[in-house]
Amino acid sequence: MTALTVGLLQAGFPGLPLDNARKTVEIVKRNYKEADIIILPEYSMLNPFRIADPAVVYNYSETPVSSKYLMELSKLAGELGVFILAHFIERTDTPPLTLSTSIILTDKGDAIPVYSKMHLFDAYGFRESSFFKPGKGPGRILSIEGVKIGFTICYDLRFPELYRVYSLMGSDVIVAQAGWVRGPYKEEILDKLASVRAHENTVYLILVDQVDDMFAGRSGVFNPWGYRELDLGWKEAYVEYRVETDVVNEVRRTLPVVAQAKARWEIRHIEL
Repeated sequence: MTALTVGLLQAGFPGLPLDNARKTVEIVKRNYKEADIIILPEYSMLNPFRIADPAVVYNYSETPVSSKYLMELSKLAGELGVFILAHFIERTDTPPLTLSTSIILTDKGDAIPVYSKMHLFDAYGFRESSFFKPGKGPGRILSIEGVKIGFTICYDLRFPELYRVYSLMGSDVIVAQAGWVRGPYKEEILDKLASVRAHENTVYLILVDQVDDMFAGRSGVFNPWGYRELDLGWKEAYVEYRVETDVVNEVRRTLPVVAQAKARWEIRHIEL
């Protein structure tokens, strides 16, 4: 049996990068037990919507090799012997736009970008494209303790084709780092989208969201049947949870929807 223990860190990160790094370190050191990977939510480095000015956000952006923010998390990863998945405001050569990047800090001191957000949140009156340029495609699959993990960010949950690609690439687990903005019925939508993405791709979906006056919380784990197994609710919390590939394999034998999916569709436009 192959298994992975995941640490979900749900908190609000309204500060500047080093303040947010210190908050992460404090929460993890106080609560860590045995996780193989710790997952932070979207905007855990910096929330661009609180800054509001793309030029200022760009000034706080960093490159992976010289980032003071990542250096603090890398020290923590090395001290605990754990992987940390952070959200990173990655500097580009096209100011004021940056990249919204998921990046892994290893216990050996490496910083590995694994995905840059494809689908930017230009909805509900927000314009994430004012701060970021979109990533170019699905990210890499990372194997930790023999468990294959794919990576997505927040608004991606509304785009099922990305999750299907990750499933076809062999993912057992797909992570969704989120800064899910509060609003009417937004929690219900978040819960349903995460459940369906897990079910239709027969993967574990690990949702890690911010929680504060702006963000909805409700981080958790959805199993490959699509059932929610863990709900962190509406308060700051750090919880470790074990996922097993035996469950993934059992569901895929019983419900082989990915294997039965048609690989290609013929699109025809018919004029009447």
